[in-house]
Amino acid sequence: MKSSSRDAQYKYLETSILSSSREELIVKCMDIAILFAKKGLDKIRSGGDSYATMDIHGISDSLQRSQQALTVLMGSLNFEIGGEVARNLFRLYEWWHHELVMANMEKQGDRIETILPHMVTMRETWAEAVRKFRAERRQQPGSMVAGLSA
Repeated sequence: MKSSSRDAQYKYLETSILSSSREELIVKCMDIAILFAKKGLDKIRSGGDSYATMDIHGISDSLQRSQQALTVLMGSLNFEIGGEVARNLFRLYEWWHHELVMANMEKQGDRIETILPHMVTMRETWAEAVRKFRAERRQQPGSMVAGLSA
């Protein structure tokens, strides 16, 4: 990719992130976690059974990016407002993170294949929650919904 094209993509991404609501950022973090977990899995699968034929750096980079997105999600939880739900989400994100670390160490896709469907389902759940939050916020300006201020 040319430098100017890459710069334009980064600028678009930066603008997209900076203009997103807190709720939308959760969905974007899930998108990033899923995208890079899939990329890591694809790189593991395409490398065969031998470390000699695997793109070790590419696998590691992809899975670490997915882990970073999950770390952001864990760090964004508010345990005072979220209570047990926030604690359970933290444990779920932590489990996914652990599985990605282990998949990276072992260069085995099984762990990623196990968690990806859960990650996709959670992303869909968050996206639906954001849609409902927006709809409710439009109906009742200034209200608080599920601990998120409008």
